[in-house]
Amino acid sequence: MREAESKPCPPDGPTRRQEPIGRGPTAHVSVARLLVTGLEGTGGDGVALACRAGLPEQVPDNDDARVPTDHLSRLWRLGLGANDDPCLGVKAAGRWRFGRLRLMDYLVANAQTVTEMFTVMQQYSALLNTAPNEIRLTGGAGSTGKGTVTYQIRSGDPDVDAMASQYAMATVLFRARYVAGREIRPLHVGLTSGPPAQHRELADRFGARRLDFGADATTMTLASADLSLPLPDADARLGAVLRQHAADVIAAQARPSPWSDRLRQVIVAQLAGGGLSLQAVARALALSPRSLQRRLAEEGTTWRDLVETVRHDRATALLAGGATRKEVAARLGFSDTRALRAALRRWRTDPGAAGARIPPS
Repeated sequence: MREAESKPCPPDGPTRRQEPIGRGPTAHVSVARLLVTGLEGTGGDGVALACRAGLPEQVPDNDDARVPTDHLSRLWRLGLGANDDPCLGVKAAGRWRFGRLRLMDYLVANAQTVTEMFTVMQQYSALLNTAPNEIRLTGGAGSTGKGTVTYQIRSGDPDVDAMASQYAMATVLFRARYVAGREIRPLHVGLTSGPPAQHRELADRFGARRLDFGADATTMTLASADLSLPLPDADARLGAVLRQHAADVIAAQARPSPWSDRLRQVIVAQLAGGGLSLQAVARALALSPRSLQRRLAEEGTTWRDLVETVRHDRATALLAGGATRKEVAARLGFSDTRALRAALRRWRTDPGAAGARIPPS
């Protein structure tokens, strides 16, 4: 149900784009902060787990920063290892409060109905996460008498996907209850995980009339009457402004970053020259080493991860273009072809490198 807090206005001024250096899927830093808070709320040491997952010791308190989604997957894997609780996702989602997911929370709060809220959430999902997750609403108010929301995380790890999807769906439900200002009880919730020994607590936390396990995707079915609910505090004109702003932010995310391109160019050049170091790259960019590290942290990566990503991308391009392994090893700063072969094997098995195509050995 709605808490007694008021909904503050969004922060003034435009959001300055800050794109991560890495080229894989990213999530807004608010998603990482909320997940860390959620894991803390379930009795785990969320900050320690975040550090082990590769996130900075202090998740950047920066409205523009983004983090690689594979770091969130690692965080979930560590959280599952530390807490064998079938309700971990829905419990962690209970830490959501209005405004913690920044622009997305304001967007959905200014939709006209619950159905439109889900449509907005789907349309602007890249604000929160650019990974190819499955988010959609089928059916809806005035159609079949009910509608089904699908929210399935697809990281490649079934256990992580099951719990992260439980968490995402619970967050969506809690948000719907908040902006509608009343209780919403799903007719049905389908989870991809296997059935736990006891599932009463899961059903109670979702408020679901029916709960099934082993589904192909995480789903939540709502009655038409709930989907038709108007959002009492919605402002249609503000909603239009926020949707345009969200579209601009997403378009900006997709544009290349000149600073990122320059940084990559410097790294590639120094790899070829055999003198790559954080200090040398910082000097080439007229930065101090500490400033460069801080900039990398703000953009959701580390020096080691960035060098790995650049080597990965260049090796892919060079090998595809017909370069020999000896040539590639020399141009990318590997000690010999054996070191290059080891890196190629690692990249093939590393989920963080899933987007690249490495020619076979």
